[in-house]
Amino acid sequence: MKESAALYTAIELAESGYDIYPLSANTKTPPKGHHGYLEATKDQNTIVDWFQSNPAYNLGLRLDTSHLLVVDVDIHDSTKNGKDSLFELQRQGKTLPPDTYIEKTASGGLHYFFKYTGDKVRKVNNWPGIDLLTDFTVIAPSEIDGAAYAPLDGRTLADIQSAPNWLVDELSTNNLNGASEHAYTTRLKKYTGRLLDEMVQGVSTGDRNVWLTKMAGRMFSVGADPKTVYNMLSVINDSFVDPSLSSKEINVIFQSILKRESKGVN
Repeated sequence: MKESAALYTAIELAESGYDIYPLSANTKTPPKGHHGYLEATKDQNTIVDWFQSNPAYNLGLRLDTSHLLVVDVDIHDSTKNGKDSLFELQRQGKTLPPDTYIEKTASGGLHYFFKYTGDKVRKVNNWPGIDLLTDFTVIAPSEIDGAAYAPLDGRTLADIQSAPNWLVDELSTNNLNGASEHAYTTRLKKYTGRLLDEMVQGVSTGDRNVWLTKMAGRMFSVGADPKTVYNMLSVINDSFVDPSLSSKEINVIFQSILKRESKGVN
């Protein structure tokens, strides 16, 4: 990917009303200290800062605020070939409009883009090799291992068609067994679910040590193994703490909580 390509595309998307966010070079994951699609923006000054400082960044597109749905057709798993699933759906009279905006992915699959205004969902392997995404996605000109995401036939996001009715019905009836995202989280969210949500929200300067100490204590309280707690602290620190603490500080936090928990067992 040319160093300026992602920046130019990001600005064009923002000008068209789409929220975008950065991804680490050669990956589908947010850079250290970023919170992925949750901090997606149309603000061009922010976008310029991101991509001028890191011109090799890949590009992510937030889908829910753009009222978009992506049908992700994977082909890299021979036991879950998305194109085979598409053929099976076609035999059932369920076809994807071929004139919508489509990207070839870095792994050789396809991303079909559609207009969609329903509930936010992320259904992995809804059919073998096919994911349904309405929260976020990687978008061209991102690259993975030298292979780029690229539009088919010179199409643009202006070519996006409305999602076919059968697909909208599939999302409506199959989303969390028929429950909306709000109803699901209200009804089923337990202590561990709230803990995971809080971990992903992360923390910035000021409360980092206190916050990570609390996270460690809460992981121990739900029965996590000490090794798991330490590894999770490292992941949380790297991904959701801005700026992240040093490994020495993480070790101090872990050892202090481990010592306290060990006393409670004796």
